[in-house]
Amino acid sequence: MVIRLTAVMFGIAVMGPASAANNLRAYAGVVAGNAQGTGSIFACATSGPTIGNGWFAGVSLPTEGFTACHLNGGIDDQQDPAGPLTASQSATGPMATPGSSFTGSAQARSDYWSLGVAANGAATGGTSSFTYHQAAAFASFTDTLTYQKAGIATGTAGWTNFAFLVEGLMSSAANPPYTQQADVQLSIRVNGKYIWDSFRATVVNENLPYVRGGSTGLPGSFISGPGSLSGSALVNSTANFEIQWGVPFTVEVALLTSVYPCCHGTSSSTDFLNTAVLKGIDAYGPGGQVTDFEVTTGSGARIGAEGLAAVPEPGASALALGGLFVTGWGVRRRQMAVRAAR
Repeated sequence: MVIRLTAVMFGIAVMGPASAANNLRAYAGVVAGNAQGTGSIFACATSGPTIGNGWFAGVSLPTEGFTACHLNGGIDDQQDPAGPLTASQSATGPMATPGSSFTGSAQARSDYWSLGVAANGAATGGTSSFTYHQAAAFASFTDTLTYQKAGIATGTAGWTNFAFLVEGLMSSAANPPYTQQADVQLSIRVNGKYIWDSFRATVVNENLPYVRGGSTGLPGSFISGPGSLSGSALVNSTANFEIQWGVPFTVEVALLTSVYPCCHGTSSSTDFLNTAVLKGIDAYGPGGQVTDFEVTTGSGARIGAEGLAAVPEPGASALALGGLFVTGWGVRRRQMAVRAAR
């Protein structure tokens, strides 16, 4: 496994061009145990995130990997242009205190313009600098969009924002003075220029969670208490991503979470598995906001100014077809009755 270490700033990471290929990714990772390198005092001493390219996400793992460092756990990393994709992972491993352990699990769900992640973990013993105790999930998609509107010439400069419904919960059962943390965030990158955090929530120990959306405070129905957060909010990116009308551009969206239960009876969890669904697109041109514009996607997803179009449930489709059949049969019977009366 190759680990890529990437320097990032809080909220924004400056990156190079991104791939325009449509793709889905569902990643779930758990690492547990005490790293034990062989052959060198530096073996298993250097670690980094297992998802790079600016996201700085996934479980942190020694560069030598699970097996070489005698760590329990694994990574379920699903990638494909077609979806939906799901990933899950769970593991238990020893901690520094004899007889103690860390147990964690993670889940991810990925489809175009609809993402979900969840993670939880519990620790029963102490740690050392070689103890790994983390669960993380990452769900993302890359899609290519083209905005068109009659009267706006191809190549005209504009900008856009995306609104996602984010809902879920997170909790932290701490044991002072030990410190632990859980995070969840929704991030967007357009044309590979930078990563914008549209939503971020962090809970440390049993403190009140830190929550924000875009560059402002977060509206919605989220309720926070000591070490807990639950509810939902419609989150607008507010980034004013630059685009050109009539010209395809690439959008990458990632929902990620990570939990680090500390030790000695602590636990933490996040559940945003049924969240991060596109609910609206704002588009702007030289004259201001544009309405009634058309959106073409490389993935084939049906989205527009009102967000992701709902897909009829199989049962609903069957009922609709059944209704058409009954209606058609009724009309046919009336026609036959009229002919017989003649």
